[in-house]
Amino acid sequence: MTLAIVLMSVCSSLQAGQPDKEKRDRVFPNEKMIKELKLSDKQVADLKKGDADLQIQMKALRDQKEISRKEMKESVGKIKDARTEMIKKNLTKEQYVTYLELQNDRLQKMNSRKGKQYGPRPQRPEAQGGKPTE
Repeated sequence: MTLAIVLMSVCSSLQAGQPDKEKRDRVFPNEKMIKELKLSDKQVADLKKGDADLQIQMKALRDQKEISRKEMKESVGKIKDARTEMIKKNLTKEQYVTYLELQNDRLQKMNSRKGKQYGPRPQRPEAQGGKPTE
């Protein structure tokens, strides 16, 4: 019985270290985005090329060993800005507005998933120097 529990915990910890197949296989732009924004074949090709270029830049940045946290943060910010510009350049105004709305909806859904509250926990009264309530 104890051996089975140990084996189960080892297996689950090994699986936790591996990225989800879904996350590994993400493609930009995905089928849902292509359908909802009604992207043309040229737009899809341009977005894929731009995304591949930015991924190469991001990997090169991660591979740099002697870079400060501040420099890393600034460089990642520049790459994110470049991604936003690449998307904006390849979409029509209407498509870009729809894209932003979809992004906003996705973020709201993430933050309200199953009623979970993300962010700092409220402090208990005794932690603030007050008396505990009974």
